[in-house]
Amino acid sequence: MRWLLASVVGLASSTAAQAEPGIVAGMGTQACAAINAHTQPGRGYGQNGVSAAAFSWVQGYISAWNVIGLISRGRFADLTSLTADAQWARIAAFCQAHPDGFLFDAARDMLANGLKMGAVISLPQAPAGTADRDAPASAR
Repeated sequence: MRWLLASVVGLASSTAAQAEPGIVAGMGTQACAAINAHTQPGRGYGQNGVSAAAFSWVQGYISAWNVIGLISRGRFADLTSLTADAQWARIAAFCQAHPDGFLFDAARDMLANGLKMGAVISLPQAPAGTADRDAPASAR
């Protein structure tokens, strides 16, 4: 009977997963109200596991955004333009002001309104066939 139940649950979840793609997962889907209930403004991102996990998720989200931004447009959000404490203060303030929002929204707000944006200087492309000279022989 357990096997049948597990099969039905697995089938239902795989059908649901195919219906709509998962774009954001983990702490980013946590409601700000839930984060507010477990954290206190002004106590920093190290006050407990919830604040540490939320802060880590936001930094990971912005880091991933930076990788894609650097590859596609040569732009990035400078995580050093705000101290870690100032970043957490922005996240906490956003969630306090928007309890119906999500941690994902706080991360997007920090990208749009908190961190300074930077750009890399594009380097000239290597002549054809020379870009992999520094690669190990097995990779050429």
